[in-house]
Amino acid sequence: MGWEYGIRTTNPVILPRIVKRLADSLTFSDLYRLEHYEHGFALLQEGSSWPEALQVSIEVASGMDEIVEGELYIYCLFHTGGDFAADWLRQMGAAMNQDDTELEWFEL
Repeated sequence: MGWEYGIRTTNPVILPRIVKRLADSLTFSDLYRLEHYEHGFALLQEGSSWPEALQVSIEVASGMDEIVEGELYIYCLFHTGGDFAADWLRQMGAAMNQDDTELEWFEL
């Protein structure tokens, strides 16, 4: 169960800034904590047998129809669905669209 999305751009140099903006945009309860990585972040659910509720990272495209082979993009994996995931997706979409018109969401 879960959702997979990507975010592509014609200007991959902005991707680290966008990942930070996406992480900063999320609101969540005390049941979750945000963990930052070198090229992304994860929203972890405390005390769960599958702690990753959301993972976001900069990836290199490989074998995809939606993006050119070797291009950098942001990969978003929602391990959960429902209202929580829908809210996070909306929050990230609003943060992404602040001033970067060269960004485009796509479903995987």
